[in-house]
Amino acid sequence: MAEEQIKTVDGQPLSAESAQLLEHLHSRAASLGPAGIRDRVRAAAAEFENVAASVSDEEARRHSIPGKWSIAEIVDHLAQTQIRSAEELRHLLAGKRPPRPPVFEGLRSGAPGWVSWPELQDGLRAANAEVVALLTQAAEGPEPTPATVPAILVVGSQKFVAELGWREYALTSRLHLIEHRNQIKKLCAAAATA
Repeated sequence: MAEEQIKTVDGQPLSAESAQLLEHLHSRAASLGPAGIRDRVRAAAAEFENVAASVSDEEARRHSIPGKWSIAEIVDHLAQTQIRSAEELRHLLAGKRPPRPPVFEGLRSGAPGWVSWPELQDGLRAANAEVVALLTQAAEGPEPTPATVPAILVVGSQKFVAELGWREYALTSRLHLIEHRNQIKKLCAAAATA
């Protein structure tokens, strides 16, 4: 599906920022080999995990910015998203279209309300490790048969669905980790000034 045909979920044309994201995904996916993609996702996962590890249990559960998720909720969101993304990647790498439903934005569980902070972090590390293991298999094996998945992307205030191959899909995982790493840094900064 060409970018000019993609519309937001409310039927609006893509913004320049959204179109640039898609172009970035396509060009990076084409220029990076499977090992390069894996390395970038692995680095983003490690950076996120290190930032989360620097936060105490009390800080993780605090709502530093009214109306925004706590750090524990962000970690849970990424764990839930990453493990579902691993399922979809497994299908893509087998040359198959993943079954519906797609990985929806805002995916979370009830875990932040009762699971210990170390256990939330362990869940995220396990989910990240699963994604990296699949990307390692892709880096060491033959190029998979082309298949796509409908990926829900959020850029600023726009939400849209784009058909992505495994390389672009993996790179969205990297961007998602970076986005939420930056969100945690903002929450920590807000808590420090409160």
